[in-house]
This record gives sequence, structure tokens and C-alpha cells, in this order.
Amino acid sequence: MVFLNGLAFGGRAVIQHYTLRLLLWLSGVMPWNIAAMLDAAARRSLLRRVGGGWVFTHRMLLEYFRDLSDEELEDLVRD
Repeated sequence: MVFLNGLAFGGRAVIQHYTLRLLLWLSGVMPWNIAAMLDAAARRSLLRRVGGGWVFTHRMLLEYFRDLSDEELEDLVRD
């Protein structure tokens, strides 16, 4: 009964969240500890911490990454 109540009140979202994180980590697309990666980008002034999230420091940087093709993004990840 407790398990079913947990699923009904947010437990399903938690399971989906960690399943997605696991799949992205296993495929090599994202690190397991994404917050550490985002904090490292903030220390390098690529991102800025705002509340519980991160934003790009400059709109032009956001647009640059947005406009990259899939192949260009893969090349960046490999380097």
C-alpha cells in the first residue's frame, strides 16, 4: 500500500528521472553528476548559477551551441 501511494504521489517521476539519467550516462552522452559539470562550467564563466539552475552568461554563447549540428556537437564531445 505504501509503495502504491508513493508511486501515485511523485514516485513515478523519481523513477523516470533516475532511469533517464542512467540511460544518458550509460550511452556516454551525459556525466552521472551533471551538477558537478555545470558547476565546472560556471567556474569557467560559461554558465552562471541562478537560484537552483544555470544560465548561459551571454546570449551569443547560447545561440552558438543552439546552432551547432549534431555532427559538430559530437566532435566537441569527443575532444
